[in-house]
Amino acid sequence: MLGYFIVLIQPLLLCITILVLSIVIFLPILVYFLPRYTQFIFFLNFRRLPNTDYNDLASNNVKSIGRSLHLPGKSGRIGVWHILPNKLSLEWRTEGKHPTERDFDDMMRDSENQIIFYAHGNSFDRTFYHRVEMYNLLSDCNYHVVCFDYRGYGDSEGTPTEKGIVEDTKTVYEWLKENCGKTPVIVWGHSMGTGVSCKLVQDLSREQQPPCGLILESPFNNLKDAVTNHPIFTVFSWMNDFMVDHIIIRPLNSVGLTMRSDKRIRLVSCPIIILHAEDDKILPVKLGRALYEAAKDAERDIKIREFSSDYGLGHKFICRYPELPEIIEEFVGSVTPPSTLIASS
Repeated sequence: MLGYFIVLIQPLLLCITILVLSIVIFLPILVYFLPRYTQFIFFLNFRRLPNTDYNDLASNNVKSIGRSLHLPGKSGRIGVWHILPNKLSLEWRTEGKHPTERDFDDMMRDSENQIIFYAHGNSFDRTFYHRVEMYNLLSDCNYHVVCFDYRGYGDSEGTPTEKGIVEDTKTVYEWLKENCGKTPVIVWGHSMGTGVSCKLVQDLSREQQPPCGLILESPFNNLKDAVTNHPIFTVFSWMNDFMVDHIIIRPLNSVGLTMRSDKRIRLVSCPIIILHAEDDKILPVKLGRALYEAAKDAERDIKIREFSSDYGLGHKFICRYPELPEIIEEFVGSVTPPSTLIASS
């Protein structure tokens, strides 16, 4: 009986062995020879939720009134949401009306409610549940929220590259600045979005047009540390530092995937705050600390808030920290020019 069972499972064991070998050995080889085509492993934009209606914010559990729009980008259209502060949303609902596009523009322009410009991480899109949970919290704190999908994510057209998703981020940011008047804008990046945000704000700082502030949620310092500290990398633990550099990192760098936040943050001229959970298993808190030290070495205006593992926030759920609204309010209040608020009220 045992012998018969062994005969039955032999093909299965062989398949499992081949699969493991393919991942452990052949995947690094594919990255080395075909970095342009294997960088999708970093972006994970192919992970999607079925039957998503990007035009209906309420169907995606957004609580406040908002609008969906599309902007022209270099790789095709870019899907964008603008979510109203809860206070304004309640006013419209009390009147039993829905704002027109012009009403949305007017509310965003010279508003006493600051704007959070949110750049999400890799995998799925702007409708994913933990992101919507953060939008709802920010709206409840009475901020406008502008979020979007990079090329190849959600309903945005194109194929992601680091240069491309930074271009899309800048396109949406420029649209926002053209339409927000004197309303203060704070850039917020999560996970991969922290790398994108650091690049955007570095470029804006060089142009002497930085946002009021930069919030980095669950960030990493550079591509190599993000890759080698990710749980998936444990299957590649047989690779030494030299092999990681030459087989994975340098080929990806050669096609423009660098995510050098620890270098870029040194040129950011606006105040920065890092938010990181101690139990983050995807991007460990030590990466946030390394990014913080890089900024401090360059004498940047930066703070870091770490959240105890007792809260179980992990990589995605800092939005559930009970005192997060107070932390955000303190930071935004400290970076928003008082004269701007007085002029707009």
